[in-house]
Amino acid sequence: MFPKIDYEFKIICAMKIILNQDAKKAKLILSPLMVFIPLLFTIQVSCGKNDPVQEPIPTAHESILNGTVKDENGNAYPNTKITFSKENDLLEVNTNVLGNFETKTNEFGTYTGSLVPPLSTEVVTSIPVSVNVQANQTTTVDFIIKPISVKAHLNFGSVQLLEEIVDKNGNTPSNPNEALFAKNIFDEPLGQLNEIRAPDGHQVTLAEFQTANGSLMVHCSGGSSTIEITLEGMIPNGTYTFWLAYLNITRSVGEQIDFVNDFVNFTNPPIGASDGSENIEVADANGTINATLEHPSCILTDEVALVIPILYHINGKTFGGGHVPDAEEMVHMVVYFQ
Repeated sequence: MFPKIDYEFKIICAMKIILNQDAKKAKLILSPLMVFIPLLFTIQVSCGKNDPVQEPIPTAHESILNGTVKDENGNAYPNTKITFSKENDLLEVNTNVLGNFETKTNEFGTYTGSLVPPLSTEVVTSIPVSVNVQANQTTTVDFIIKPISVKAHLNFGSVQLLEEIVDKNGNTPSNPNEALFAKNIFDEPLGQLNEIRAPDGHQVTLAEFQTANGSLMVHCSGGSSTIEITLEGMIPNGTYTFWLAYLNITRSVGEQIDFVNDFVNFTNPPIGASDGSENIEVADANGTINATLEHPSCILTDEVALVIPILYHINGKTFGGGHVPDAEEMVHMVVYFQ
């Protein structure tokens, strides 16, 4: 039998040295043992207590960048895009339903942070922000935004959708005393003219139609949103509904919308419940609507752009969450969230 010689540098110790990339020393240790390799596998070997053990060189771990996007009242804004950049390194991350984000990097140094604000909001935090990222540390950056009031535009003139509001001859009205008609756009017979009548039975004139004005403001809070409606000059006692016309492209106010290609959904969903039971408001006797609607998602961050059409229901009837017949409605106002 071979004596238990002091060549007990041990295979395990040698392997530790190899793993620590001390190849020269490992070679010197292993060379005398090459001839005994078959037999050494039968010998129980272990590292001697006096053998120096080289610990692995620690490797740098990822550093973390995290934070939140909230408004001044602490309401969270989901699906908001955050970016951090340093030279050629670009980090992109979106907030979750709680308004939180987290991303990691192996690069260290000074990053520039920014965000793409949700539709029709302003950034309160001064951006871009300078962020010092250090090895193996977590750096937190919180962004504050605020919603802004968005003007409701009359569906007429340069903002009119598909020339829907016409006179008795099917032309754009110009006389303030002219009685108005709504032209069929989607339903047969296309081009049919429907009298726009108020709940008291009289036919609405151009002057009455044009008094409408106001604004909408949307607040998100994680997985829901609140839509504050402030409108006046609407048709007294008129029934109105509010819809979410999401666009896959930004369209400025007055720019033509391609109804075939620009809309995300074939049928635009209502604000609130999908059955259309929560998007209905009735103007008071003065034509004023001051109301708050709720929606079970943050409507500002889901798509590229959003237009909220405000429909007037000519006969006071509503039709749930699906298509409203052309002969029963006209778009009175449109609100662009860009």
